[in-house]
Amino acid sequence: MVRALLALLTVVPLLVAAPVLAGGETYCVGGYEGTPPNVVAACDMPDVRAMHARWHYHCWVTNGQECFVCYDEEDNTCVSTFLRRNPGTYQRADPYQCARLYGEKHGAGNLVAHVIDGQPVTPGAPPPPVQLEARVERISPGPYTAGDKVTVVGAVRDEHGALRRISGGSFRVTDASGQSSELRGTVQPDGTVVADYSLPASSSARIEFIPVAPPLAGNETLRAAASGGQELKVEVCGFRARVVQPAMHEALVSGQATLLSARLFDAAGQVPVSAPPAGLELRFNVQVEGEKPESLSADASLSASWTPPASPKPREVRISAGGRAGDRVVCPAGEVPATVSDFGLGFDTSTLPRTCYVGLPCTGTVRLVRPEPGPGRQRVDALLADPSVEALVVDTGEERYRGPPRPGDRYEFAATYTEVGAASWSLVFQTPRGPVSMPTHEVQVRPQLELKLPAELDFGTVNAGTPVTEACQKLDFSHSRGAEEHLLALRVEGLGSCQSRPVLHFLNALNQADVRGLEPASGTQALLDPRDLRLDICLEVPRCAGEVSPESAVLRVVPLPPEFKAQEKTVRLRWKVEGRGFLGCHGAWVWPSLALLGFGVVLAGFTQPARFPPGASIRVAGSERGIRQAAAILLQACPGSGPGFYRAARLGLHGDGEVNGRTRNAVVVLRATRGAGVVLTGTGPLEQQDRRTLKWEPVAELAQGHVPSPSVLYRAGGTYFKVEL
Repeated sequence: MVRALLALLTVVPLLVAAPVLAGGETYCVGGYEGTPPNVVAACDMPDVRAMHARWHYHCWVTNGQECFVCYDEEDNTCVSTFLRRNPGTYQRADPYQCARLYGEKHGAGNLVAHVIDGQPVTPGAPPPPVQLEARVERISPGPYTAGDKVTVVGAVRDEHGALRRISGGSFRVTDASGQSSELRGTVQPDGTVVADYSLPASSSARIEFIPVAPPLAGNETLRAAASGGQELKVEVCGFRARVVQPAMHEALVSGQATLLSARLFDAAGQVPVSAPPAGLELRFNVQVEGEKPESLSADASLSASWTPPASPKPREVRISAGGRAGDRVVCPAGEVPATVSDFGLGFDTSTLPRTCYVGLPCTGTVRLVRPEPGPGRQRVDALLADPSVEALVVDTGEERYRGPPRPGDRYEFAATYTEVGAASWSLVFQTPRGPVSMPTHEVQVRPQLELKLPAELDFGTVNAGTPVTEACQKLDFSHSRGAEEHLLALRVEGLGSCQSRPVLHFLNALNQADVRGLEPASGTQALLDPRDLRLDICLEVPRCAGEVSPESAVLRVVPLPPEFKAQEKTVRLRWKVEGRGFLGCHGAWVWPSLALLGFGVVLAGFTQPARFPPGASIRVAGSERGIRQAAAILLQACPGSGPGFYRAARLGLHGDGEVNGRTRNAVVVLRATRGAGVVLTGTGPLEQQDRRTLKWEPVAELAQGHVPSPSVLYRAGGTYFKVEL
């Protein structure tokens, strides 16, 4: 394993083009906690950082058995001194490779080497007890309305307010109904965690910050696993206020009164409002880096005066405006960033890259921002016109330019790095009043993306109806370089009329298994886990039909960074789906349906046949006169009067006057019907007496079924009877 690791690690330092600015041999090598590259490092702990004015992460190193993180003072001594003096013991390492080989470590208190100006650092006295606290550091100023995107910042600080770097965190947002969701944040260079969140359609939202617990020294405790909640009121926005002065990235002078001005727009922030509404109360929200936020009332012209605080070094200030107009809410139309400093110089670094790639030109421009016309501008112009003023463009401790301030106030950074690591860019003005420098800009130098994927992905033979999670193949990126660092778009093309559909199988934000289609147009974005450089591609197959993948079926893997569009790869997709017969395919519902149908048939056989009406009866006698004295016999009370399986109830009238369920040799059969109630059947002879003439007449329709009349007397041989309904 050690040999394989050493073959993957780099050993050549960053490009050196000029003498080192920072003197001495100063570096720190130590352990870490977390999953590389997002870790908390021993060399970045408060007691170590307190010894250094300019301290930054430089690179990862390994001794072949574990990885460490090296920090230096924004120069190259991690490589030029530490690695060069330990060539057989330590080599450059890649954090993602460290994550795969060694995983998460718990050595954030373990210092391997700590040297300042060539002298090893002797550990000091044990520090006093410190209590750390998670905080919701900042939320974009309101008022707010549903759908507004707010930026939330979380941090961990000690009891004195000192920031403690952490390796990650999330925000828990709870709406008015009590429903919660978690939003994962992004770690910033200063160790805070930032996330953007769109407010839900709710009357309120409560936001808490849950940090990834930092490693704790023996003197440290974390007060609670989560911060206290910050309550936001979500209202209906009637207007939008946009700050128009100062301008974006304007340089402000400490101690010099600055005019803040805003304009009012409609609720969408598009149409200007010519006349402010009655009762308008507008306030400016001003947040200077490192200071408590200020709130200033605007006058009738939507303006206010603000005096920036002292700032020996340039600091960012964010300005927004919001308020109310009667019962309507005025929401901010975003924040305006500016810079405040004692000199009045600002630095627009918005176009500088955060990541560059080995072997590719890495360029960026810093624009020097001077104050608006006025006394502050005059002082800055005079200062920069002084012949003794020098501008220094510094790249990781190396001078790239030294000379007079450039015309146009633009300063270029340009380098091509030969090795993975970190660069630190800064612009410094050496003036008679002292140095003025922009905040150091950190650039990560990463390897170029190189995708190496299998030529095809063969799902083999799959039975129709197979669950999607049982028809999967691994798309292996382990032979690629840098694949885990970039978003990749996955698209499936050439399926034609196929019913099968390849999908991406993954764990969602709730850590639950999920699938997502790979559409040919937009595709699906995927980010690899550094510890497992494989993606699960699964196949949704038809329920019944068989098919074979067409020759044109392919998976396209497209890197989203424009620098690496040429790395797009095409993977051939193959599969065969074995179809199923009718019962094999539909048996799951056919057999239950047949069983249900059979049960219904049996049930109907007993419930559908006609029964004799409850009050139907018969009187039977041996003579016409005897009918008058004969008792009525209920048909349902006769033996065998119930219905059979799909057979209507029937009774036989026998020559001896018996009425029972035996119909064989009966002189007349009484059969229950749904329509008529009772019908008489038989082979005869059967006669009925005419009520007017009292003559006996044969019943002609006996074979088809005769409906008896309650008032008619019937005679079958020597048996007389009446049927009463």
